[in-house]
Amino acid sequence: MTAPSGRARRSRADFERNRSEIVTQAERHFAESGVGASLEAVARDAGVGSATLYRHFPTRDALLAEVLQRRTDTLEASKARIEQLDDPDAALEAWLAALEEYFGAFDGLSGPLRSALAQEHNPLTLTCIGFIHGTDHFLRAAQQHGSARQDVRGRDLFLAVLATSWVRGASLADDEAAGRLRGLMRDGYRR
Repeated sequence: MTAPSGRARRSRADFERNRSEIVTQAERHFAESGVGASLEAVARDAGVGSATLYRHFPTRDALLAEVLQRRTDTLEASKARIEQLDDPDAALEAWLAALEEYFGAFDGLSGPLRSALAQEHNPLTLTCIGFIHGTDHFLRAAQQHGSARQDVRGRDLFLAVLATSWVRGASLADDEAAGRLRGLMRDGYRR
């Protein structure tokens, strides 16, 4: 077996650098302009052409999935902290708040996540499934505790949090709309 040539190592290093810089710039653009930000601007600011961006990420959702994966460490840290709570109701509420905060990072994120649930091969589908499993985990504990209705599913609460996240950025919403919606959701899943 021969060792890779210097050119092959350099090409691989360039590939990884380009990919990392695309994700970094996409995260910045999504934070500034929402998930509909110009991918051409992302490519330009990453120092690559559009063709290079699309070789790494053939769709906007593929790029968005990678950006969200980078941000998952923060959500996982929140989940670990929440799991330490003794009260299952407080844990479920804290988890839903953490999800809402996560979904609120980029304007327009709720739309692609909602759409991914209906698409089997969307790169965001696995991300959504992970969120739903996390929600199921906290919901089951509250259900076993007797404080959450048995007919509520983690998927239901996931969708409700997406809706609340969307309301936070909606032009028709006032400062209290998201809080009222959170209260309605909480009243809906409690026994």
